[in-house]
Parts: sequence; C-alpha cells; structure tokens
Amino acid sequence: MMKAKWMVACCTMLALHGVAGAQILVETESFIHRGGWVSDHQAFDKIQSAYLMAHGLGRVVEDAFTQVKFADAGDYHVYVSTYNWTSPWYQGEGPGAFQLKIDGETLANKLGTTGSSWGWQYAGQITLSAGEHEVRLHDLTGFNGRADAVYFTQQKEAPEADYHTFAAERCRLLGYTSPCEIPKADLVVVGGGIAGCTTALTAARYGLRVVIVDNLPWLGGNNALGVRASGLLYKNLYPQLGNVTCQVTGVALSAKNDPAAYQVDPTGFGDVKFAFYEQSLMRPTKESRGSDMLNAMRWLERQGVQPANRQERNMKTQEYLRRNAALKREQLLRDAGVQIYHNIHVFEVVREGSVITSVVGKCLKTGEEYRFSGTLFADCTGDGTVGYLAKADYRRGRESQAIAQEPSAPQREDYKMMGSTMQWYAFPRVDSGTFPKPEELPWAMQVDADYFIDRSSWAWWWETGLEIDNATEAELVRDNFLRAVFGNWAYLKNHLPKYANYRLDYLQHIAMKRESRRLLGDVILDETDILERVKFPDASFTTTWTMDLHYAKKDNATRYPGWEWITYCTHHKPLAKVDRYDVPYRVLYSRNIDNLFIGGRNMSVTHQALGTVRVQMTLGMAGEVTGMAAQICRKHGVYPRAVYERYLPELKKMMKRGAPLK
Repeated sequence: MMKAKWMVACCTMLALHGVAGAQILVETESFIHRGGWVSDHQAFDKIQSAYLMAHGLGRVVEDAFTQVKFADAGDYHVYVSTYNWTSPWYQGEGPGAFQLKIDGETLANKLGTTGSSWGWQYAGQITLSAGEHEVRLHDLTGFNGRADAVYFTQQKEAPEADYHTFAAERCRLLGYTSPCEIPKADLVVVGGGIAGCTTALTAARYGLRVVIVDNLPWLGGNNALGVRASGLLYKNLYPQLGNVTCQVTGVALSAKNDPAAYQVDPTGFGDVKFAFYEQSLMRPTKESRGSDMLNAMRWLERQGVQPANRQERNMKTQEYLRRNAALKREQLLRDAGVQIYHNIHVFEVVREGSVITSVVGKCLKTGEEYRFSGTLFADCTGDGTVGYLAKADYRRGRESQAIAQEPSAPQREDYKMMGSTMQWYAFPRVDSGTFPKPEELPWAMQVDADYFIDRSSWAWWWETGLEIDNATEAELVRDNFLRAVFGNWAYLKNHLPKYANYRLDYLQHIAMKRESRRLLGDVILDETDILERVKFPDASFTTTWTMDLHYAKKDNATRYPGWEWITYCTHHKPLAKVDRYDVPYRVLYSRNIDNLFIGGRNMSVTHQALGTVRVQMTLGMAGEVTGMAAQICRKHGVYPRAVYERYLPELKKMMKRGAPLK
C-alpha cells in the first residue's frame, strides 16, 4: 500500500509539470491549488477523465492555478477541453464562461460558452520561455464553467476530438505507459458505499485479502454525501446480521433495536432530527462530553461559523459528522487489513470466458491507471458498472406486467426510474446580495407566479433524471438539477419579499442517485414475491422499508416534459402492513458472470422490488451476507452460485452466528 501511495505522488508531479517536448497536457484536476473550483467525475463515461468546475452558485469563484514546466521555449497554441453545459436546453451563449491566464496574461478567447458537447476549444496563443510558468483557470460568472484539461502545442492543431480514442494519447502525454499493477486479491470490491464497506469488512475479517476501489475521496457513497434512508436492523431472520452494518454506519450495537437512534424521518431539511443535534450541541450533557456532537460544536467554532438559524447550524453539523464518520469507517476497514483506493474510477473489465480476471481504473486526480486482479469481484457501484462492462445481464427502467406479473408494473416496459437528488440551502444574510432575475437566466428552469416551489432548501422530492440513464448521463442529470435550483431561486429571491435577505449558500455538485442499472442473478426478486411473502430456501438479509418508488408530479411533468424535477412517493400501501421480508441470497450474484457478486442498489431485483431493498441499512446487511459467501468461495475454491447449490447450510450457519466484529 505504501508503494502504491508513493507512485501516485510521483505521478502527480509528472502530471503537474508536463513532459519534455512541444506538446504538453495538464489535467485540471491535478492543479496544485483549486481555488473555488471543485473536482467532478460525472462526465467520465464521455471524456475518460475528471475535471474542475466553477461551482460558485452565481458568484465568481477564486482562480485555480498550478505550475507547468516547459522544456522548449517558443510560441504555443493553447486548447482547453470544455463546452457549454446548458446546450441541451439553450442555444444561446452559455453561462459557464471562463478564461485561461498564463503568468498573469489573459489569453484572448472566452471559453465554455459554446459547443454542444465536450470538445477542445481554442484559448489563444502565447510565447513562453523554457522553465516553469503559472497557469490559471479564471472564472467569469460562478455558473459552473468547466475545464477538463489544458493542451499546449507548437502546432495549431487540437487533440483528437473523440475522447475514447484520445485516451491512449492522454496517458502518453502524462507519462503513463501501462497500468500500475496491484497484487492479486481474493476479493476486489468496486464501490465504497455502505454495501461495499460491509462486504469488504466482513470478508477481510474472515481472513480474505480484500481491496476496495471507490471513485470518491471518502468511504460511504450516498451516506457520506448526506442520504439517511435506512431500514431496520433488528427484525432479521438471522438476528446477528446487521452488527457489522452498525459499525460501518456508526450505530451503537446497544441501539440496534432502537430505530429512533438511527432511522430518521424525512423532514425536508437533510433528513435529520434537529432537536437531537441542537440539544447535544448547545447544551452538551455529561454523557455527550467528548462525543462527536461536542466535537462538532468545537469544530464549528474553529471554522468561525456563526450560523444564521437552526437549519444552517444543522447543515454545518451534518458536514462535520459525515466527515468524521467517513474517517472512522476507513479506520475500521484498514484495521481489518482492507486495502483502500480512493478516487479511482473503474472503466474497463478484463474477462476470460465468463470469469473476470481484473478491472482497470483511472485515478481522478492524476490520470494514472491501475489494474486490480482478483479471484472474486463484488460490484457495489450502485450503477452496476463492473457488471455492465463485463457484459453481465442487466435491466434498466420498469418491467412490464407480463415479465413478472407484478400488480404495480405498467402494461408496457419503459425507462422510467427513480432519479437523483442534491442538497441545497439558502440562508438569511446581512450581506445577502443579489441574484439574477429569471429572465436573465434563460438557460435555467423558467418558473413564474403560476408555478414555483416556495422553500429555502431541498427535500427528498427535489429529484431529476427520471427517464435518463443515471449511470452514463450523470453529468446531464446533475446539470438539470442545477437548472431547477437556479431557476426557482431566481424567482423566489426577486419576487417573494420574505426571501429578499436570503442568499443561496450551498448546493451539492455530486448527485445522490437512487436507481440506474440492475444486474440479474439466478433470482430476480419482484413485487409479487414480497407481497405474497414467498419463502425462498436461501432467505438471507431482511428488508423492512416500504415499496418506496418515486415518479414525477403531474404538474411538474406537464411544464417540464422529459426534464422533471419534483416527484412524489408511492409508499406501496400493502407492503406497509408487512413486518419484514427475507431476501434470497441468489439476488447477490450474477447469473452469467461466474465470479461476480452484486451488491448495493444494483442487485437482482425488478424496479418495483428495488423500492424496498434500496436503503442503506438493508444494503449493509446484504453486504455482510456477500462477505460470508466470499469466505465460503475462498475456502472451497468455488464461485458464488456454488454457495447456494452446494454450501447453503454453511452459509446459514455463518448468518446465524454473525460476522466477526473485530
């Protein structure tokens, strides 16, 4: 692990300083100083890279800058990989304008305002001496201009327009000749959400060599981003399931039977209970001294934060608690021997027949590629990325009634699905400033007196991407959410007096997804199985959530067809009377890729059944079962299907006993 860290550091320097010669590529995500720009990877499927974005909520952000070393003096033509992100909806000049500065000199052309897709835009020409020069991204608007890479060449010729074709040249220019080979593991877990963490931790505690690969800088996935939908931990067929999930989610084992300690009701303000946090922060009890809550208060004081109201205080507290929980989660896995690779996006799978031999991922900070070889693999990406790349059977959208005879399924299959959401908040400020009027943001959602959403923060039902592939079009889905927030806020700020002294202060830029691909196993759990309480011989983890599915509200869909952003929840009534449902193990492995476990929300279920298994405590318990099954596979030299066919009694004994807790 230390060797791998050292190699990343070396390659970062190489990426920052370029390579000798007349062509130099600088990845913006590797800039030494990001200023107010944020790193984003949601266009990876299109450009094979992460990028920086000026996420200023309409306020100009500070420059991002770095030093680039040029071996050759001369005249350089400069190109930047960017585009007008609003082009799917608006044909005029885009709002994400920025410029490139080199040693303080601003290049002639404004960037990011044109182009209907990612491409190389000409920034201008400059004469440079040999040696180091400062390169800056200079934002002009604060409205999400984005830059993937900066390309210097002494010939006026842009790089290859096809980013997939350009990928090999990108690696060459950055100095990478082949993927960094990571020693073979017993189990490679791709995806660091709650399901991925419990899978990895459980398997490691049984003695397996485990690697976990994640494309975020912290472990926890949606949980670390702010989702708190949970499911119950104590109504299991096997009561010891859920113990590892408690550890990974920070729930005390003594509180496992008390859902009030971990299952929170949606309030529209971040899905948390204000009173609990406030009492702990403002009036710390004897028991809470030295606790996370008290530490959060002290952290807020060190940050100089003076929250304007309860809502802001709660948001800041959440930020601290999520960060602290991610650190504890990571330490748990490291203590068990799990090798953790952050900021790695898997984009290639190598197979021999129906067996995966390795996956290849790219570092979202440096561009370096890594190869992870293993005996077993677990796809916990949520998007079914590994399975999709391995050509595993999968589905997307809603099945028709004819497929599984589900009473709630449509007559014809379609691509409707649950979408993605992001937290946003506006707070009262003495210096609240101004925000553009709706007519000044023609690219944003247009709301008016006949239709607007009257609130100063998100709720779970702010959701978009309901008929868009949330796996391959994550950037588009997120951008549509930006349009909704900016357009609605423009109306509230300028037309509702009660918001005149409010400022839009926080808006996530990485979407929290609910649904995309679902990989198919030997059993595809459906709505009828759940409602009729079908008892499978391999019943394992338990789901207690209602059949919670989201669809666009009719009035919103009428006004914004195809780009809806307000939803409602079905909460299937019959299921509300069902105490629990025990899910078969066979939903946790691929039916056509022999050594692939499938976990998280991409498990083998129909769209209807996904509504109940998709929440985090439930997915965590599923990960524990997968970790146990991986131990059986390693012990007997078999693949996941054989656990059901030949070793099911052994799995049942393990589930009854529960996974080791250290």
